[in-house]
Amino acid sequence: MQGFCAAPFVFSNPAPVGLVESNPPPTAASPYPSGLTVTGLTGWKVAKATVTLHELSHTFPSDINMLLVGPQGQSAILMSQTGGQNRYSVTNLTLTLDDDATNSLPIDTGLSSGTFRPTNGYLALGWPHFPYDFPAPAPAGNSNSPALLGTFKNTDPNGVWSLFVVDDSTGDTGSIAGGWSLSVTIGVPLQIVQARTNVVLSWPVVAANCSLQSAAGLGPNTIWSNVATAPITNAGRLVVTNLVSQRSTYFRLIGP
Repeated sequence: MQGFCAAPFVFSNPAPVGLVESNPPPTAASPYPSGLTVTGLTGWKVAKATVTLHELSHTFPSDINMLLVGPQGQSAILMSQTGGQNRYSVTNLTLTLDDDATNSLPIDTGLSSGTFRPTNGYLALGWPHFPYDFPAPAPAGNSNSPALLGTFKNTDPNGVWSLFVVDDSTGDTGSIAGGWSLSVTIGVPLQIVQARTNVVLSWPVVAANCSLQSAAGLGPNTIWSNVATAPITNAGRLVVTNLVSQRSTYFRLIGP
């Protein structure tokens, strides 16, 4: 089934994140936050975001709480009170947080490597809201953040993304030894410029697997056809030049 034209980009910070606990909790991880910078996507918008934690280890993982803050200030809780209310220690897990995953992170059983939905375990345990804000420099009011990476949809991805991690108890330790990565899928923009009797259409070469289509009108029964002219590559973009039609013509990029 075809969908809109999109391209994935992955950005990583492989530096370890140390998870320690002190009294009184919550205790901020080191570093706090762990950041990574997204560049080169000027003028593009996030269609989907996922986060992967590399080599996660902890002696009592339900103590871990994570908040992701995007460069425009939006925030999402990735995990809290997950991995069992008993001491189910874990070693070197790879966890991917994805809104489209089949399962949430487990609340009452141990964690395992895999792909899961972001999960606020406090809600599952009957708390009406997250019991505290992540400490500054996390934005104020972050306890109201949803456990939903879709909160970053349609935002500008460029800038610093910050992963805030705290331990909410005492006596246990852990780390994210391999750091973390952010995958952002970007809706590819189609640029259309009229040049005398021609219309010039272009899009980034990173979306070479997408197809350019045209239609004579828009409506529920619109018939789209692939544009026959093959694109040429120029300065990192795919370019198609068509004669301007005497009637209105609509164009779109469609994914494979």
